[in-house]
Amino acid sequence: MTGLFSTLIDYMEEEDWKYEILEGETIIRFHFKGSAGRLLCYGEVDEEKCWLIFYSYMPVNAPPEKMAQVAEFVTRANRGMRIGNFELDFDDGEIRYKTSIDVEGGELSGKMIDNLLRANLSTINRYFAGLMELIYGDKPASEVIKRIETPPSGLDALDEEEGDEDDEDEEMPFAPDEEEDDEDGGKRF
Repeated sequence: MTGLFSTLIDYMEEEDWKYEILEGETIIRFHFKGSAGRLLCYGEVDEEKCWLIFYSYMPVNAPPEKMAQVAEFVTRANRGMRIGNFELDFDDGEIRYKTSIDVEGGELSGKMIDNLLRANLSTINRYFAGLMELIYGDKPASEVIKRIETPPSGLDALDEEEGDEDDEDEEMPFAPDEEEDDEDGGKRF
């Protein structure tokens, strides 16, 4: 292993992630268990193009009868995204979130990897429950997105601040001492 892939592996080892390297590839596979559910994730390196890409996959695919609603959800969610985007495969309904970086002419650092991975996992975790609600429920995509993206205000915000000490920070902590390993190897925050 050399270059970017070696830097990615070093980061995963330093942060105690459980992962596997796909045979013959510069791709790792790992699990993440967020507050909303469990995800399969990949980190892919293209040494020639100097790219690092993280993908996080929803555990269910959009069924054909919900494809239009999920496409609307993905489009609405992507508007204004600063780092990364949702992707929807119209052939099989697969939903994933992607973050990537091009480091040509620079040097990939552990902090850059950490920032990219945090952006990926915190974003898909934020939208996870809404996607599941959309797939299994009857609410329109616009309503689900609005609820996700509208910060609480007024008395609701005060109630949430006082009663929900576990959700102090919207972004999930990534410190090793706050992690628990899932029984089948996924990392949990």
